[in-house]
Amino acid sequence: MTSYDAQTALDAIHHHQEQTRDAYVRHGSSLPYVLVTALAVFSFSASVDLPNPWRTLTLLAASGLMAGMLFVHQRRAPVRRKPSGAEWAFSLWVGGVVTVVLVAALIGARLLELPNPGMIAGAVAAIATLVARYATRPIMKAITRRNSNV
Repeated sequence: MTSYDAQTALDAIHHHQEQTRDAYVRHGSSLPYVLVTALAVFSFSASVDLPNPWRTLTLLAASGLMAGMLFVHQRRAPVRRKPSGAEWAFSLWVGGVVTVVLVAALIGARLLELPNPGMIAGAVAAIATLVARYATRPIMKAITRRNSNV
């Protein structure tokens, strides 16, 4: 094996690792899963405005929707890899930002005395979920690229 062959093989390995990272990030921010997540966020928040038997049913339906989506997301993943600590931390940070947006929208809707403040806050948080997933995709790609775990 010549040094050229070794370098070509190493370049091919790096190229395949990059393709793996791209597939991982692309699957994580694909439209169906993001839409279901936004719908679950909206359902959780909108259930606050409902009377008690419907509130419980809505919370159970939203929980089942989220659990089912997570199961399908993991089963259909084209790349299976363990997320790094930085990826977990960043995902939790994004979830925290969406939660802060939800709480701020709920407080704002209640201060403005709008009807159904939970539904309004849920709509704002669902939109924030959609925006956050696509706005943070390049950051997640950079975090994944920095991780040598692929």
